[in-house]
Amino acid sequence: MQVVRQTRDGIFTAECVRDKQGKDDNVLSRLSLTALVIAAGLWIAGISSAEELLYEPDVVLVMKDKVFHVVKGIQSENPPANPAFSLPVGRDLVVLLRNEDNVAHEFVSPLLMKVDDLQLSGRATLIYTLTAVGVRVESGDSVLLRFDIPDAGFDQFHFWCNIHGKLLDDTMRGEIFILHAKPSSQ
Repeated sequence: MQVVRQTRDGIFTAECVRDKQGKDDNVLSRLSLTALVIAAGLWIAGISSAEELLYEPDVVLVMKDKVFHVVKGIQSENPPANPAFSLPVGRDLVVLLRNEDNVAHEFVSPLLMKVDDLQLSGRATLIYTLTAVGVRVESGDSVLLRFDIPDAGFDQFHFWCNIHGKLLDDTMRGEIFILHAKPSSQ
């Protein structure tokens, strides 16, 4: 017979109590239960990383040293002090925000106000201002934003950290450029 107990650390242990079936059945039962507990733990721990693997990010923004760093994505030729990236209009886009700083940061932009269906994956707090929408990302966390880029009538949107980038000369500010498809010459 198997007895499952939870330790103070939250770890499940299983022990077999000898019954009439013998030693071989107890060993097999113990191994199968251990494999089940390990598989369940890996499944629970892998939920967020599986979600991240589901959508390959088009843009990766890292928040580190109180500066936005464009790690992946089409970045214009701007220095890191003024990070910028370009996005094609009318396309489904995935942006990964990764906070590698020791304080919380926010990614806020008027572009996100124009988005109809903003999907979030990860631990974040939605931020609303009078002119923009964004997310607050705690230290060490990552968040996926997924949305269709709207044809908003504008070609340029600013983004900033609402904590460390409110003023124009603050370091946590950047720009998003919307690229429109060139009309075909026929």
